[in-house]
Amino acid sequence: MSWGIEIWDQYDVIEKHTQFGIEFVEKFQRFAKERSRIEQEYASSLRKLAKSFTPKKKSENHENGYTYSWSKGFSSVVKEVNDLAGQHELISETLTSQVIKASDELVKELKLDRRKFLQEGQKVQSALNASIKSLEQTKKNYESSYKASEHAKQKYSEADADMNLPRVQVDKARANMNTKIQYCEDCKNEYILQLDNTNTHQRNHYSTNMPQVFKQLQDMDEHRIDTLAEFYRRFADAHRKVIPIIGKCLDGMTAAGNSVNHVEDSKSVIERYKSGLNPPGDYEFEDLGKKDDDNTSTGSGGSGTPAGYRGTLSGTGRRKEKKRKGLIGMFHKQFHSLIIQPDENKEDFSDLPPTQRKKKLQQKIDEYTDKVNQQMKAREAMNKMKDVYTKNPAMGDPNSIDDQLAKNGKELDFLRTELQKYEGYMADLEGHNSTPTGTPKSSNRRKSKVLDDENTYATSPVSSVTSPSTAASQRSSMSSQAASTAPTSPDTGIGDTSLNTTGSGYPPDEFSDSEDEEPTQQSGLEKVLFRCKALYDFQATSEGSIGMRAGEMLDVIERDSGDGWTKARRGGNEEGYVPTSYLEIPSS
Repeated sequence: MSWGIEIWDQYDVIEKHTQFGIEFVEKFQRFAKERSRIEQEYASSLRKLAKSFTPKKKSENHENGYTYSWSKGFSSVVKEVNDLAGQHELISETLTSQVIKASDELVKELKLDRRKFLQEGQKVQSALNASIKSLEQTKKNYESSYKASEHAKQKYSEADADMNLPRVQVDKARANMNTKIQYCEDCKNEYILQLDNTNTHQRNHYSTNMPQVFKQLQDMDEHRIDTLAEFYRRFADAHRKVIPIIGKCLDGMTAAGNSVNHVEDSKSVIERYKSGLNPPGDYEFEDLGKKDDDNTSTGSGGSGTPAGYRGTLSGTGRRKEKKRKGLIGMFHKQFHSLIIQPDENKEDFSDLPPTQRKKKLQQKIDEYTDKVNQQMKAREAMNKMKDVYTKNPAMGDPNSIDDQLAKNGKELDFLRTELQKYEGYMADLEGHNSTPTGTPKSSNRRKSKVLDDENTYATSPVSSVTSPSTAASQRSSMSSQAASTAPTSPDTGIGDTSLNTTGSGYPPDEFSDSEDEEPTQQSGLEKVLFRCKALYDFQATSEGSIGMRAGEMLDVIERDSGDGWTKARRGGNEEGYVPTSYLEIPSS
């Protein structure tokens, strides 16, 4: 199908059609821009939504209940919504780069080509019109010359027939007739020549020149149509390419729903809010008749009031009844504040219920243990760097590391002090929770596994680690002072000398042997408390210490009293102190 053949006479229609095609591309371009804007606004709204429902700080995750499976599932859904927003942003970017910009370039190209082809068509049409105009002019000249020649012929015939006219006038009429006839012949020849040229030009115009222009316009329009079809495919592919990722986002939301576990959430609620306190006991029966008899025999307000007396419905008894109710109400109020406002706790968390306090202390111990380990790694790296500088001074000054080592030592001392403080709080808590009847109970006091060799604090101005030689002297003084320094409590047996029969000043369960321990005893040697495993290699660097290798089994003959050293026997006869943090102490 060719426009130049099928619609050769519809040049004006083709001109309007091509203009409409370009306007249609511009219309699609506006449509794609609007779609891109909507996708971008939708993505922005999704991101704003996700941001508004995402906790600002990690601490809020715990305090606002983001530790449960249903809250974690919601966080996952919010995260997937945020990822979903990114896919809609990608759709907008793809439409802008692959459709909108390309359509803009197409419009410019079409307008330029159309103007060029129409100018060529106008030029060809103008040439044909000029040839037709020349033909019409030559035809008019021929017609006028023919009429003039015929008139001259008639005049000559009349003059020749008139016998009265002189011969001169007859000759003049003959000459005029011949001139007119000759001019008519010339006009006729010119008309014939122009007619032939015009016909040739017209045949070329409709068979070659204009069809070529039509073909160029047809090719331009077909290119526009094919490019539009490609734009439609790109428009769809911009969304189709992100569908798998959108599907993954939706799968993530589904997985978040499947991860919700009501059983685990119920356990989490118990773990988070369990106080460890026992329910209140039963109310005692108050025999009013017996109390009246007692009041009669002993008198009101006397010193012989029996234990457990709660008063009558009048007088002092009523005031005591109200006071008891007040204490119960105060307990509930304080307990409620402990659960709802955990941020107002004391340093040792002593205002929390036992279970919650133990949980908080364990978190602090883990936190400071991690910090100590980080500082130890940093110190090890600085020591290696110093060794490199010492061996190769060209790489740096070894003395430049000393200040960093000193600062690191101070930080380590502070962190170790804080760690020991919270370990002490934990030890006190577990000691208060031990049974006062002498029944062995396992101690779960946590020991931080921090490397404790003497190079660690070589440059530290103050050392928080005691040597084995001082540990022995400290043990004797601590054992003598334990009875006076241990806190006394009517609720627990801690500090009560009647409950501590070991003479060491420590709670009975601290040094009691568990049922599954099988200590060995050799003649002339101290009693073995239990066996333990060495976690790391250790070289004896001071008097009273012994070396050991990782994985070696040792016999513990004296527990760590809080100074960081444990007395152990190696090989059956070699005794000395080793770092407690280097040992894997079995739970007793």
